[in-house]
Amino acid sequence: MRIVNLLHFYQPHNQQRDILDRIVCESYRPLLKGLLKSGGGKLVVNITGGLVLLLVENEYNDVLEMLVELLERGQIELTGTAMYHALLPLLPRDEIISQITTNEDVCKKYFHEKYRPSGFFSPEMAINDIVIDAIARQNYKWFCAPAVSYGSLPARTNALYKDKKTGLYVFFRDKGISSLILSASVRSIEDFIVQTRDLKKNSEYWFNVMDAETFGHHRIGHEKFLIQLWESDEFENITIEDLLKEYENELPVEEVDLRPSTWTNQEQDFWLDKDQTKSTVAKSYILWKDPENPIHTLQWELTDLIIKEVHNYKDKESKKWKEARAKLDTAVASDQYWWASAKPWWSLEMIEQGAYSLKDVIKDLDVSEGVIEKANDLYRKILDQAFNWQRSGYIRQMHLANSGTYMKEPFKKRTPPEWFNQVMLEFEFEMNEAVLKKDFERAIKWRDALEKIKLRTDIYDVLHVVDELWLGRNLPWATPKVKPFLEHEWHEFSEYIKGYFKYVSSEEEFEEWKRTKRPPKNE
Repeated sequence: MRIVNLLHFYQPHNQQRDILDRIVCESYRPLLKGLLKSGGGKLVVNITGGLVLLLVENEYNDVLEMLVELLERGQIELTGTAMYHALLPLLPRDEIISQITTNEDVCKKYFHEKYRPSGFFSPEMAINDIVIDAIARQNYKWFCAPAVSYGSLPARTNALYKDKKTGLYVFFRDKGISSLILSASVRSIEDFIVQTRDLKKNSEYWFNVMDAETFGHHRIGHEKFLIQLWESDEFENITIEDLLKEYENELPVEEVDLRPSTWTNQEQDFWLDKDQTKSTVAKSYILWKDPENPIHTLQWELTDLIIKEVHNYKDKESKKWKEARAKLDTAVASDQYWWASAKPWWSLEMIEQGAYSLKDVIKDLDVSEGVIEKANDLYRKILDQAFNWQRSGYIRQMHLANSGTYMKEPFKKRTPPEWFNQVMLEFEFEMNEAVLKKDFERAIKWRDALEKIKLRTDIYDVLHVVDELWLGRNLPWATPKVKPFLEHEWHEFSEYIKGYFKYVSSEEEFEEWKRTKRPPKNE
């Protein structure tokens, strides 16, 4: 089975040294060392020029040296991207081009003549027609897109796709398999083979896109899974360049019109008031520009003001303007808008830093006092609104409203008894399997899941434990691991799990349930 994994390496240009140090030591170094040792492992790497400069400034030269060596070996394929992780669909065309070309200049400097990317990764995988056109004008051959941009049905993995307007190849992220890996629902190559066995039947390749920092930093030790994948005989790890060489003239090609979207979108985001006859793109970029979020409104008013002043400045040969132009590239990074979304992401620090960096762009330019005053006023209004949300408790309310389960009915109350007991068996199976593999952290998670559901405190989870289980179980290709609850004999259940069952606590009650097909009592 051919598998393409694209890892997105990104940290803000002003990331704190201690956090960057952790990420380098926990994720970047183990990943790249593992790929070097694997020999045949391959990877598509998206790394922003902003992170490249950050690594240089903080003397993590070994990370760049490993990337260069892997590039020379042909084990990695680099992509183009936006220099400072700007959300490209929300920017004017000139700013999109500036982000792309600045990134190319930096990467050429540090990756030398081997830096010849044919593919493009738009931050947050955010696309629209303007961004795709800009990618085409910069002579890229392919770009990656969210699965949901294809339409309500998934794209096939035994065909190739081209954007109808530009002719660029489009590779759609396999959301199911990407989620299965990045969630650490599978921790070994054996688990991965079992979970994906049936999916191979109609597939020629899988294309996964994940954050590099997931492996080793967000998920401690999870880089070992990728290393196993690179060394496995079950999968052929390839790049997009390899894939096109093999399949460009072999697989059918479908032309597509893509929906504006990011990799955070879901199908319901594309319909107005759940009316599937009235398509809308209003929610495509809602985490960065929500028309109902007053902080976003102020942020973008300030952003538009600063961009206008830089674009319209008369002396574009002056040192002042060139410095302002460089500042603007960093100031439009996506982070400040995302942290202001309050859905549930929130950071006063990032909001202030972003607003300050925007107004700082024009600080030394010869612009009118009125413009400076307006920029300062917008900066203060952004902070006033942010602090008001913090003080009033609104942010806490938003966090709770956007958590997946808070204050809803407990799983035990809202689930049919036979199905509930089946899930308890599934949890016990996962716990015991994790213990056998000495994955004690994972075993504790499932043990705690059983306790929370028993005590009905699962309503406080942001990601419900059952949803996490189903990342690897509730998919069309899922393979059952535990036989149905009512097909068991009472003696087959452990004494431990019997204490978690719903509506049954003895062999007599269980036999009565099997005979009548009805639970013996209510709780």
